[in-house]
Amino acid sequence: MFKLDDVHLEAAQAIAAAHRTKKSCDTCYDRGWIGVSEQNLLVLCTRCVDMETAMEKWKEYVSQHEDLKEHFSELFEETGVEDKQEDSGSAMPTRNEHRKDHIKATQTFVPGQKRTGRAKKI
Repeated sequence: MFKLDDVHLEAAQAIAAAHRTKKSCDTCYDRGWIGVSEQNLLVLCTRCVDMETAMEKWKEYVSQHEDLKEHFSELFEETGVEDKQEDSGSAMPTRNEHRKDHIKATQTFVPGQKRTGRAKKI
């Protein structure tokens, strides 16, 4: 199993801290990252970190280190994957296709005089 070295983990922590957008965050306690996964990878805070720019910086960092390129090769294959999904079509139903058709209940109201309490029927 791949495990990220502590040197690279410290670089990832610096990238996460540099791309924070909020001053204070109760989720990550102002660090920029929530925790560390089993592979020693950072879990970034989605509330206060700009994910797109942080991922771009991480891609630049990975491209500079040869030992990380083989483990993070899927980061560089994003454009090819997106093109394939557009061509093949989506198997997932669209928003309205997966809903049930609700049958409207028939109206039981009959207009007339309203009876209240113990009034007798005439």
